[in-house]
Amino acid sequence: MILAVMGDSHDHRRPLVAAVKRAMDEGAQALFHLGDLVSPFMLDILKDFPSRIYLVIGNNDGDPLTVSRMIPQECPQIREYARSITVDIEDLRVAAFHYPTFARSIAACGDFQIVLYGHTHKFSERRIGDTLLLNPGDLMGLHEEMSFCLIDTETMEVRRLFVS
Repeated sequence: MILAVMGDSHDHRRPLVAAVKRAMDEGAQALFHLGDLVSPFMLDILKDFPSRIYLVIGNNDGDPLTVSRMIPQECPQIREYARSITVDIEDLRVAAFHYPTFARSIAACGDFQIVLYGHTHKFSERRIGDTLLLNPGDLMGLHEEMSFCLIDTETMEVRRLFVS
């Protein structure tokens, strides 16, 4: 299975559209957005993704109540919308957060095979024991080129893809 991992889009529509389209073109079967989607109108972009979505609430997501009310009608493929998400995908335990502090602590415990986080706007891929700890970068280009990642769950290979 291919997982698409992205975050920190901060209302930047064009890069999010490009990332979602590329993820679909690459055959992603699940999408994680790691926080700071920001405005409720950004759900309009995610609704094009045809499979399950996991949406983390970030520190700049200003109206989570409205987003949570919109999900059933606007984007029902969002399976979870929370500050932290833990989910089993195939035989893998996946945890997703916005903040790196939580992610590093969870990765160190060794109970998850994949731990994802955002917030820093900087790409990072590390292995802590058997756990992949990944920050896909951002979709607004604050410190680096805009990027997101694809994870092949069979090989645990990470591909970083750039958008403009």
